[in-house]
Amino acid sequence: MVEVARNFSASAHLIDSYRDIRAEWLDGVKTVALTAGASAPECLVEEVVKYLATKGYANVKEVEVIPENVRFGLPPEIVEAIASAPAASPAAD
Repeated sequence: MVEVARNFSASAHLIDSYRDIRAEWLDGVKTVALTAGASAPECLVEEVVKYLATKGYANVKEVEVIPENVRFGLPPEIVEAIASAPAASPAAD
């Protein structure tokens, strides 16, 4: 995403936490866009939002650009193992 933003002449930075944000990045900035990959824990995103609120960016608007409806299937080896496993027997009382 950083590369895409920079290709459109936007100032963009890759961070691991709010601690990576440099004060000079926010000088003269009126709007901040924040994106996160699917593997980014929600708590880290929330920490960045809270940090930005302390810097005057308290008006938060969540925007869904592309609906997330991706499903990941099981690896073929797992599917085969499940298919070849013996059927479960009913539990005895």
